[in-house]
Amino acid sequence: MDIHERLRSLERENALLRQQLSILRAQISANLAPNQLPFDTLFHQLPIPMVLFSLDGLAVAMNQANAQLVATPIDQVVGVYNIYNDPAAQKHGFVAAFESARRGQITTMPPTPYNTAEARLEGRVVDQQFWSETTYFPVYDVANRLILIGEINRDVTDWIRVRDEEHRLAIALRDRERRFATLFDQLSLGIVVIEESGRILDCNRAVTAILGVERDELIGKMILQRTHPDDRERDLELWIELLNGERDSYTIEKRYFHKDGHIVYARMTCLAVRDENGEITFLVRLVEDVSARREAEAAIETGRRLLQDIIDQIPALIFVKDAEGRYLMVNERLASFSGYRPEEMIGKSDDELFAPALAAYYRAFDQEVIRERRPIQRDDDRWTADGLTAFTTVKFPLFDHEGNLYGVAGISLDVTERRQLELERERIEQRLREAQRLESLGVMAGGIAHDFNNLLVSVLGNVSLALNEVSADHSLYDLLVQIEQAALRATELTNHLLTYTGRHQPVMQRIDLRRAVDEMQTILRSLVPHRIELIFHPSATPLPIEANIAQVRQVLMNLVINGAEAIDGAGIVRITTELRELSATDMQKMEIGADQPPGRYAALIVQDTGHGMDELTKARIFDPFFSTRFTGRGLGLAAVNGIIRAHRGALKLDTTLHAGTTFTIFWPLATAPDVSDDPPLPSPSTVTSQPETTPGDGRMVLLVDDEPQVRQVAQRMLRRLGFTVHEAENSDIALQLMQEYGSQIVLALIDLTMPGMTGDELATTLLEQFPTLRIILMSGFSQQELPPHLRTSGRVSFLAKPFTLTTLTAAVTTALSSHTV
Repeated sequence: MDIHERLRSLERENALLRQQLSILRAQISANLAPNQLPFDTLFHQLPIPMVLFSLDGLAVAMNQANAQLVATPIDQVVGVYNIYNDPAAQKHGFVAAFESARRGQITTMPPTPYNTAEARLEGRVVDQQFWSETTYFPVYDVANRLILIGEINRDVTDWIRVRDEEHRLAIALRDRERRFATLFDQLSLGIVVIEESGRILDCNRAVTAILGVERDELIGKMILQRTHPDDRERDLELWIELLNGERDSYTIEKRYFHKDGHIVYARMTCLAVRDENGEITFLVRLVEDVSARREAEAAIETGRRLLQDIIDQIPALIFVKDAEGRYLMVNERLASFSGYRPEEMIGKSDDELFAPALAAYYRAFDQEVIRERRPIQRDDDRWTADGLTAFTTVKFPLFDHEGNLYGVAGISLDVTERRQLELERERIEQRLREAQRLESLGVMAGGIAHDFNNLLVSVLGNVSLALNEVSADHSLYDLLVQIEQAALRATELTNHLLTYTGRHQPVMQRIDLRRAVDEMQTILRSLVPHRIELIFHPSATPLPIEANIAQVRQVLMNLVINGAEAIDGAGIVRITTELRELSATDMQKMEIGADQPPGRYAALIVQDTGHGMDELTKARIFDPFFSTRFTGRGLGLAAVNGIIRAHRGALKLDTTLHAGTTFTIFWPLATAPDVSDDPPLPSPSTVTSQPETTPGDGRMVLLVDDEPQVRQVAQRMLRRLGFTVHEAENSDIALQLMQEYGSQIVLALIDLTMPGMTGDELATTLLEQFPTLRIILMSGFSQQELPPHLRTSGRVSFLAKPFTLTTLTAAVTTALSSHTV
């Protein structure tokens, strides 16, 4: 039984007691006389606590029920207690109620507490305090005269307690309702209370803030009124399922219309509140404004998408993993490289994506970065659809703002092109260093050849003069011939050096390489030991090239002899000629001529089965004076180097220690018949006859050379030829002599390479100042050293050093007959 029912029960009991009192009073009046029942007996047996007062306020009777109620013996009240003498009765209004009864009114006092903590009656201890409701009423005799005032006391302690509890509960309920209302309105989560029909019963401030409307504008409205049309159908379906008991609640994200028209994104949870019978009492919707969250998520997604777009467009493989090795982010390149789509890799580990060995490698790399807590770089090669691809990978740990490691990121760059460029750069640098080394060697060799040629001028010139002085039967004649032959062989040696330097330009003509090699078979077989087998593989078609036939033969002889000497015991040297189409990649592999253009070349291949070469030997074989043989001079392959460069060809060398060597010479194919502007002069070794005439006839000749021994022997030869000779050791003296003698000097022999004003510069000056002067330029180098304007002038010829009296005579005669170089 609740408090309200208890209070209503006590009120009913109070009314019933009053009714019973009236009935009792009537019965007493009716029955006292006939039965003559003693009043005291009846009075004391009444269960209603009662006291009778005289009109002056003195207590004249009190029954047992009242004595028990107030825990006071009857004799301490009857005849003793006077209400008018009781201050408490005066204070609490009992006297006033007593007076009202004297005026004929029944008056009931409010419940009043009594303190009976120490009172005892018949050995019973009553409560320390109880509440009594006191009623005063008048008592009349049969003549309707007021004779007594009655007092009825009813114990209402339980009713008071119930009333107080009800009051307390009411206050607590009001407090709770006030707190709930405060909480209801102050919650940031929107709350809407709805009846089963869908009409809004109540809502809190958060809802009005979310929708921008006042509460009164929402109360009584249908709940879906402010829902976006596209979201109503789904909400209504779930609402019906909730009403039908198919679900206890549902949560969806939906859109609402704000009062100003903009869209509000919200997360809404709807639930039904049911009674003990399962019937819906009301429904509640909890509305959370997620617009800011969605905007933040959109911003995060935009940032993530931007980051993804950036890393997708970076030309590298990029990934981010957590500390357990699961992929958090990958770019398109990495996914495509791995054979997946990006979303297929997210959340997976390497073990789930790659072969065991590769996954173990990646995992070990990651663990090393985590363990070292620093970036680590590695270079590795991987096979791709494009072939072997070189990658440089940098992996680095990821730390949060508190310094805790939470993952690993990595970037792999395709450095194949860069590595190729580096290799190309290294190759070019190597070639440059080789070219610089060869250039230095060439400068040295050229200097040696130049100085040696000047010495040979003196030797050959003096021997020629001496041979001209003695007869063939003289005892010194044979000795002089031997000296001349040795000097001529020394001249060949200097020509080899000049060929290496590229400053000895041979006379070119159109030849067939296949035929030239075939014609050398007999000579070559005579040059190699019988234990060496020569095998020739000629080309199926002619191989026309622009070349100097003597130098082609020299290259072939040098390579065959070197190949034969590399074989210990029996062996084979193969000579092959064929047509080759070379690409730019092929040209990069050349030892010589890597800078030549790709195209069609005539190939001369010399392959031996000898002991091959190590890398150190291979690096030096083209150096002048380098030889692996004790008796070798080291000029054979150096000459081959110079000849190939002079012919704008290329050379490829393949050799392996103990596995033989293959030299492949590539000669550019000829495209047109050979046209030579400079016919070759007879070499000193081919001129054996002695001069029979003296072309000088006393005419003046100017001899210009910075080498005294050259001037000395040339002067003797020229005087032997009948010329008057004026010597000059440099160009300045030569100009002075020309100014002094002018046109009397018909011929000038000038050294091409002199310090200060060079020979060609002096010749140019003299041609301008002296129109009839003929000039012979002397040099230990090739006639190609002459500037073109001198070669085509018609007044300049060339004399190669060293020279004999015979070759000098021929050169002078040619010059004075106005033939050009």
